[in-house]
Amino acid sequence: MKRYSLKIKEIELQLHGNYNRRVQYNEKDFDILVISFKEKADSIRKFAISAKCLPNSDSIHLIFDPNTRIVRFSPQEINTNIISFDKILYPD
Repeated sequence: MKRYSLKIKEIELQLHGNYNRRVQYNEKDFDILVISFKEKADSIRKFAISAKCLPNSDSIHLIFDPNTRIVRFSPQEINTNIISFDKILYPD
């Protein structure tokens, strides 16, 4: 039986006044892009996107709505191919 290993690239972003953040991944030399978005001090939202769904450019944009706390991505087509989950940080 063949075993496959996935290459994961993780990019960390933090909310700081700019609600439209560029997510630069450069080369698509990975299988899955994981974006960690720290919106508040005690939580991180993570988004996983297959490299196959990413545009051939070197980046996408994360768009955060502070009123609804909804996160979208541009180009819009990738929004249907994202797995998202939240992680709550607990003090040690």
